[in-house]
Amino acid sequence: MFKRCGSLLGMNLLLMATVRPASPLPDGPGKKLVGEICSFCHSAARIKDHAYTREEWSSVIKGMISEGAPVTDEEFSLILDYLVKNFGPSKEDKK
Repeated sequence: MFKRCGSLLGMNLLLMATVRPASPLPDGPGKKLVGEICSFCHSAARIKDHAYTREEWSSVIKGMISEGAPVTDEEFSLILDYLVKNFGPSKEDKK
């Protein structure tokens, strides 16, 4: 029994050593809100996978509010500005 537990412990330690933490969100105004509100349900990777326009991010945030995300008007503006600046279309995408 102890041999089996030792093997399981070893495998867990190996897995923990190979798992990398998710890369953090970029710094800037709104980062804390995105981390607290958006990341409550979504991973940073999911947020980073998108390059939405301002209008698209606005629609996404409004959809999340309709699902129950607790966002004030002031927070909405900060989150929107942060997402557009950091996860908007790149200059190459706009060409």
